[in-house]
Amino acid sequence: MAESHEIRVLMAPISGGSLLVPGSVVAEVIDFANPKPYRDAPDWLMGELEWNGWHIPIVNFARLAGTSADNRVPHRSRVLVVRTLSEDSSVLYIGLVIGGLPRFRIVTTGNLEETDTATAEGVFSHVSVEKQAAAIPDLDALARGIEAATKRA
Repeated sequence: MAESHEIRVLMAPISGGSLLVPGSVVAEVIDFANPKPYRDAPDWLMGELEWNGWHIPIVNFARLAGTSADNRVPHRSRVLVVRTLSEDSSVLYIGLVIGGLPRFRIVTTGNLEETDTATAEGVFSHVSVEKQAAAIPDLDALARGIEAATKRA
């Protein structure tokens, strides 16, 4: 009998799909506010917000993952604040724009399937969880990309 591992994840709506992150990296969900923009940043890097004394970069993950070409933020959007756990970047927290309230799910090898969708820098994988499409961020690569973009700006 095959061993089944369970991982508790947070699944959040984004334009054109869902975002999937391990529950262990989630710090908080906050209301969206217009971030202070970075100069000459890529279109997916919206700017920064102050959160609990930190200046955190705000990422339009739908734009980065290719699930939406639109940079507008829908009414009632939120920011999912996640820890990067990166040891080679100064970016410790990232805010990911989500389209509503996230929900916890249990993911197992039986209900998670990787898709053949091409991934962008900062996207670990595109998957399907019980037939629902989701993108998993590569938080370390995303932190390095943010750091490189903000040093240029």
